[in-house]
Amino acid sequence: MTQLSTTRLMTMASAIATIGTLGFYFINGMIVDDAGGNPWINAFYCSIITLTTVGYGDICPSDKMSHGGRIFIIALSFFGLGMFCGPIMDLSSSWKERIPGGVIGPGIFALVSGIVLFAHFEDMSAIDAAYFTIITGTTVGYGDIGPKTDFGRLSTAFL
Repeated sequence: MTQLSTTRLMTMASAIATIGTLGFYFINGMIVDDAGGNPWINAFYCSIITLTTVGYGDICPSDKMSHGGRIFIIALSFFGLGMFCGPIMDLSSSWKERIPGGVIGPGIFALVSGIVLFAHFEDMSAIDAAYFTIITGTTVGYGDIGPKTDFGRLSTAFL
């Protein structure tokens, strides 16, 4: 199997995330009306949680989603899942040889970063922030707690 260059892979992932963001922004009924915050950040957040299969169900999809919105999510999930569960996972697994601490180092970094960011900016307890970080990182995404602020949604998308 031919391995994609990191640059090409990141360009393709960025393009899919951008298409997802545009769809969530422009297709009516994709995000709940009372989501609050910046609509572009909400659209980006919904695109990323869809592509990473977390799917909290907090601000998207809305119960007003049209058939067109459902078709868009089917297409985004189909093409995005292949991208994020294939080449992106391969790239991530190669980091263990290049990053100090192997897979433990980035895992601890992500957990500590999540605790600090969500405890501070989302006003979560340390336990809730750790729980949310792990539930997000493992793509379980129960939706019982989640980010409420623009910064929290951006942190969730990038962490």
